[in-house]
Amino acid sequence: MRNIDRVNVKVHQGTVSGVKEKLPNGDMFCAFRGIPYAKPPVGELRFRAPQPLERFPYPVLDCSTERDVCFSRNMFTQELEGSEDCLHLNVYTPGMDKRDKPLPVMVFIHGGAFLFGSGNGDCYSPEYLLQEEVIVVTLNYRLGSLGFLHLPSQGIEGNAGLKDQLLVLRWVQQNIAQFNGDPNNVTLFGESAGAASVHLHMLSPVSQKYFHKAICQSGISTMEWVMQQDSVNRTRSLARHINADAKTDEQVYQTLMQADKAELMGLMINTLSADEKRRGLPMPFKPVVEEGQHDANTVVPVHPFVAMQQPGRVSSIPIIFGNNDREGTIMMMDAIKKLDLYDNDMARMIPRTVNVAPGSAASEELAKEVKQFYCGTKGVTKETVNQLADLMTDYHFGILANTCAELHARYQPNSPMFYYQFSYDGELNMYKKLLQLTIPGACHADELSYMFLMRLANFDVKSDTEAGRVRHLMCRLWTNFAKYGHPTPADDRSVPQ
Repeated sequence: MRNIDRVNVKVHQGTVSGVKEKLPNGDMFCAFRGIPYAKPPVGELRFRAPQPLERFPYPVLDCSTERDVCFSRNMFTQELEGSEDCLHLNVYTPGMDKRDKPLPVMVFIHGGAFLFGSGNGDCYSPEYLLQEEVIVVTLNYRLGSLGFLHLPSQGIEGNAGLKDQLLVLRWVQQNIAQFNGDPNNVTLFGESAGAASVHLHMLSPVSQKYFHKAICQSGISTMEWVMQQDSVNRTRSLARHINADAKTDEQVYQTLMQADKAELMGLMINTLSADEKRRGLPMPFKPVVEEGQHDANTVVPVHPFVAMQQPGRVSSIPIIFGNNDREGTIMMMDAIKKLDLYDNDMARMIPRTVNVAPGSAASEELAKEVKQFYCGTKGVTKETVNQLADLMTDYHFGILANTCAELHARYQPNSPMFYYQFSYDGELNMYKKLLQLTIPGACHADELSYMFLMRLANFDVKSDTEAGRVRHLMCRLWTNFAKYGHPTPADDRSVPQ
């Protein structure tokens, strides 16, 4: 082990050895990185609900550095990374000296289309949140087909990735007090696919007892891109791309159990339907409604649209959710290459929730109206890309976020709701910068760098700059909510009312 300031904490599974580091304001914090929270999901455990880990392999586990991320393709480099032995979490706590009272806990679920990403510090280093006196937990969960394959006839109930997240919530309940965290004040927050995951846990009878507040950034479970369509046939299709002779479900299962992880990852895209490709969000494996016997690991027993309309489904958990003003900018990376396709086929942008038959005269008429409303007489051209970004924002995020807010207000009256829009376009809008997007406004994921230090970007701003002040405000609003269930409590004078 490196000879630096170590901090040992005894948890249920053994002892973790973390490191002391400095916050931007000069205070100390402790980081415990790469704590395994489940048995490695390999061999017979591939695709299945995670198994809790009873003991660490060593009496004292070195948690000074992060371990493997879940096997996936890196969003920025397009390289394959990680392994299947990836169920790790990170605990960050501002100082381990015993305070008067335990600190609120914030558990973050990363986004990445259920296909890529991790909870690690390259994108999610939480120093600025820690300065507000909260504990932050980040985590990895299985991605793509490894996390979201569905074949109930062979005992694969689906949603393994969501069940990984649920196991982290149970781990927090069991262990966070040892880090001076309050197990009775846990806020679950996430962004994009992570936010949709948070919302699914909020609607889930098995998950919601493990947390007390929820924040969904740019994602809600009723958005069109969240729930998987035709999941069992997709699983069969994936197996047949590997072995054409996999006819029965048992053969499908054996094929997928023996397949190399890179094959499983590389061939997923071949399972997309023509309609899914046309709609421009190539996300093959993602959450499903779990059929059959429900047990203590069933996160999604009914479709979220149904769950949201069951009065009192969400007990009294307060929720913040919202979007960025130009979420759709991220879709323009692909759309900019096919402007004529959008111009000639605007029907691809009619939400499935609108009751018109694809290819019908009504659908063509509606497509014309959509194009006229967003792009005017010019249609979709280089000059109207900003307007097309607005359409992408509304189509993929805005319309269903509004619908969700209305349903929540109507059917979950005991759950206080706060609804935000993030529209700041400044120096820390890192996703827009890294992806070299020039459309004005806050792109999808742009708010994240106002909460987390994105270490891979190696860029920071001083606290007295405008971006620094926006960061301070965001961290204060989010941590106020974690502490008090309200982002602007009456006694906090540092937040503009």
